[in-house]
Amino acid sequence: EFEAKRAEYEAKAQAIHAEADARKAKLEGASVTIAANASTEGKLYGSVGPRDIAEAFTAAGLPLEKSEVILGEGAFRNIGEYDVLIHLHADVETTVKVVVVAEA
Repeated sequence: EFEAKRAEYEAKAQAIHAEADARKAKLEGASVTIAANASTEGKLYGSVGPRDIAEAFTAAGLPLEKSEVILGEGAFRNIGEYDVLIHLHADVETTVKVVVVAEA
């Protein structure tokens, strides 16, 4: 019985890992542009955080959870291009590009 359970858990773990790998392949080299309210100097009135990034990727057809977006230095407070780490699984990570622009 133990061996049967173990095989079941291992199969489930491999399926989850395979799904994370498939998502990584889709996200590889992906980028998204987020328009935010900003001053003329390029400072944002507010910030762009994990939720905004996850929503932008989901809207672009690449579903992403807020908890998968890793911002090492906190939310973005200036316009510019940023590399963002996406943590899909314990051993599956990828980097995507997020471009923050001023709203017209």
